[in-house]
Amino acid sequence: MPEITQTAGMSHAELHTLLDAFLTDITAVRAPLAGMLSAEETWDAGSIASGAETANDFTVTGAALGDFVLVALEVDVTDLVVDAQVTAADTVTVVLANNTGGAVDLASTTVNIRVLPEASFDAPAALTVTT
Repeated sequence: MPEITQTAGMSHAELHTLLDAFLTDITAVRAPLAGMLSAEETWDAGSIASGAETANDFTVTGAALGDFVLVALEVDVTDLVVDAQVTAADTVTVVLANNTGGAVDLASTTVNIRVLPEASFDAPAALTVTT
């Protein structure tokens, strides 16, 4: 770990206070991740024609409308547009849209889904913006 040294004009006590505030901010930012939901499933989307899209529903227990969704496929998506939304309780719909000008056929792959409940994103006091 790098050594922290006193900077000109900052006492040890001021540096300690600054570091304590920084750690509080990190804790506040990481708190929403504690409630993250996840699912992993295999999907073979088949061939997607140019201008077309395909969608698949995945079960993510606890997901609710308005939650934030992150999705990653374990293959190169070949310039497809990937979108994911909670579309019903416990259901995330992943959409692959093909705007490439040619058909795309992805290999069967694992879809990794992470859902961050909207309620966990109340602004922590340490990050409140005032004007």
